[in-house]
Amino acid sequence: MKSRAASQGGRRYGGASASERRLERRSRLIRAAIALYGEQGYRHTTVTAVCRAAGLTPRYFYEAFANSDALLLATFGEVTQFVTQRVAAAADAAGGTPQDRLIALLTAYYDLLRDEPASARVFLSELSGIDPQVDELFERSMASFAGLIAGTLVPTHVPGSIEPLCRAGAMHGLLAVARDWVARGCDEPVARVVRTVEPLCRMLVSRGGDD
Repeated sequence: MKSRAASQGGRRYGGASASERRLERRSRLIRAAIALYGEQGYRHTTVTAVCRAAGLTPRYFYEAFANSDALLLATFGEVTQFVTQRVAAAADAAGGTPQDRLIALLTAYYDLLRDEPASARVFLSELSGIDPQVDELFERSMASFAGLIAGTLVPTHVPGSIEPLCRAGAMHGLLAVARDWVARGCDEPVARVVRTVEPLCRMLVSRGGDD
């Protein structure tokens, strides 16, 4: 008689069900894509190259993703989640005043961009001008990140209350500084970069009822 796990997830090989193996292959493809995008950019990365780096055949690529754009969306989602979790944890660990938590969040953000260059490239530059769906995902992620910063500064911040112009100015300013800094090989100390962008973050709560 088949076990309940086997009937739900398919036959098990090496202790892993079919669904677990699919997830593992998908994760390998995403990790390979992040590395390749970091080295040569999305537009110069083929499905064949991703499969080769992941040690998988194209059959498994198309099992997980409809096309290259779908893989790019998945990699951006993975990197965004990683960045958000890292900076939120840094802010929480800092405790203290909202100012202390903001400095910790920004420091973790720029540390990550310096220390994880492949992820930085996906997060900062690879989504520009691909297609409207990708642009929409990028803008949603920026809105979410803006909300995280605003909530760090003002614990009573109401999600969705940031004025659109303030959000656009602050977040695109943060990204512009990050892109320039990374392009120059992260030649300025992180602390100086943080001091530069801190006033931009305060734009998120300067109008719209949060202070």
